Order: sequence, then C-alpha cells, then structure tokens
Amino acid sequence: MNTLEQTLRRSRHLTNEQLSEAAAVSVSRIRSLIRRGKLKLYDYPNLADACDLCESPVRQGKLCTKCVSRLKGDIAKDLEQRSQKKEHVFLSKYRR
Repeated sequence: MNTLEQTLRRSRHLTNEQLSEAAAVSVSRIRSLIRRGKLKLYDYPNLADACDLCESPVRQGKLCTKCVSRLKGDIAKDLEQRSQKKEHVFLSKYRR
C-alpha cells in the first residue's frame, strides 16, 4: 500500500493500468483496494473499479449505470409479466 500511496502522491492522475505499471502492483489488487475502501477514488480522478457484470469502469458501487438501467428494465418487465399472468389466472377462474 505504501508504494501505491507514494506513486499516487507523485502523480494523482494515473489510471489503474498506469498505477499498476508504476508501482508493480496488479490491476486486480488495485481494484480490490478500491472496493474495500482502502484507496479513496475522490482523491484520484482516473482510478476506477470495474462493473461486476460488464467490466466497465465505475467510480462508485458495483455496477455501471448501463447495467443498472438494464437490470431495472428487466425487473420491470418481469414484474409486468407476472402481473399480467396473475390477472389472466384471476379472469379465467371467474369467467366460467
């Protein structure tokens, strides 16, 4: 961690890949430190974690906005289908 901090103090605008190369630390280790809150992103504008679904860079949370939107849409669609299915079952019971 000290090597990372020293490297970032010298150049706080490094990306994950640049920091990895400069400090001889793997990108996955850097992402792990970010995820665990050991490396604060607000001090380093070009560092980011990776989205759990698509690996796009994310500055907060575990999912990028695109994946969050897609999941919300999928959930809304599923809820709508369930609602329609319940309505269909309800109507078919009482139409006889």
